[in-house]
Amino acid sequence: MLRVAAPFAVSAIALLALGGIAAQTPVPDVKVDVASIRRNLQAEADRQALPPNFPATPGRAQTLPGGVLRARGLSVRELIRDAYGYRNRAHSEVVGAPAWIDNERYDVEARASYDFPASTSLGLPPAGEAALRALLAERFKLKVHVESQVRPVYEMVLHRADGKLGPNLKPSAGGCRPFFQREAVNVGLVILEPKEGEPKPLPPCGLSVAPMLIATTNMTMTDWARIMGLRPQLNRTVLDRTGLTGSYDILLQYPQDAVLATALPAIRPLLEDQLGLTLRDSQAPVEILVVESIDHPTEN
Repeated sequence: MLRVAAPFAVSAIALLALGGIAAQTPVPDVKVDVASIRRNLQAEADRQALPPNFPATPGRAQTLPGGVLRARGLSVRELIRDAYGYRNRAHSEVVGAPAWIDNERYDVEARASYDFPASTSLGLPPAGEAALRALLAERFKLKVHVESQVRPVYEMVLHRADGKLGPNLKPSAGGCRPFFQREAVNVGLVILEPKEGEPKPLPPCGLSVAPMLIATTNMTMTDWARIMGLRPQLNRTVLDRTGLTGSYDILLQYPQDAVLATALPAIRPLLEDQLGLTLRDSQAPVEILVVESIDHPTEN
């Protein structure tokens, strides 16, 4: 059940007060009239019960018709990542926060005066991000800033001098919408039906992150580098330096005993053997989101 909170507005000017994030991206004035933030102890217990190596999918906030901003069982770090456009970036790029932002999980339900565009696999629309930023600042007293730091990164390159690809990296026939280009999704990651008169969209391409494999279809190397950067074994920015164009069907399989191991298998040997790719250590400027301060949320 929603409870009325003190209304607050989000505008391009308000973004400047939140550390200058996205200040160059104009967003409409959005007033959040109703907001509820409740701790979800069941989601915390469910996450703690997972095996150490289980590839749990990060939670996602969503914008839905009717000016609804919703999140179910998200950690505060996941909320911050969605609010600042870091959803598909390495977790290590949000720094300075206390440990409880990973352990505590919350349900968020907010209703705004603005009918947000629907969110996608890429993240929230700009107005949705702005509303979530303002909500975090209002209720969690969140203060952040961005720093550009020269950091260790990986460059993904071809492994073989002759450029031959591995058996599990094959040019794609297409016919589906790539993961990072999917149409609007609801909170259950279900493709929304098109409006009357609009063409039916292509089906979404598969993306499976399971205990024993990562599999996807019709994905560019740039987007595959994003997927790699999210792997806990790497947890840093991965830059595509393969020179490969077009889209590929990709299968990366873990060893059979990996699910029982105490640590996840190293990614680099799997890339080399199965895809004909490898990772090269490098350094590059990376925009880091620094959490200056944050409190537990105020009451509804």
